[in-house]
Amino acid sequence: MNVVHWAPPPLHIWVPDLQRLQRLADSAESAGHPAAYFLLSELNRANPYDDSEPPAFAVSVNSWVTFYVDDSNTVQRRLLVLPEDCVDAGTQLSVLSPIGAALVGLPEGSRMPYVDFDGEIKVVTVKTVRANRKSRQREITAAICTALLLIVWIALASIYK
Repeated sequence: MNVVHWAPPPLHIWVPDLQRLQRLADSAESAGHPAAYFLLSELNRANPYDDSEPPAFAVSVNSWVTFYVDDSNTVQRRLLVLPEDCVDAGTQLSVLSPIGAALVGLPEGSRMPYVDFDGEIKVVTVKTVRANRKSRQREITAAICTALLLIVWIALASIYK
């Protein structure tokens, strides 16, 4: 008898994303969301990626991922986003969907099974991952503006004591 041993692929999730996703999954689980437990289990086995930028080789929040499901010839390309940022199902994919939870943290070339909302077992394969530079630039710009406003506020507070 041949026994096939399968181990899930390693996950690499950027530390700031991991923290946000943990809070999201905890909240979704409390609300009874059907994909929350799967997302939590994936986050629990993830390798935290501690760098100034998300890993370029793995799917992260606000990255473009090209993938296909099962052995389909249909290749899809979506931007993986937080549920509150998912406004266009044609171009975006919520991390709180079954396939989004399966994709987060996967390196290019990896395959991951998941159960869709209809209860069917599917396997997603990551073809390519690309950073969403516009989104990252907006996050960096917002952080810089916040820091500058804080500096101005502190300076004004010290002047008007």
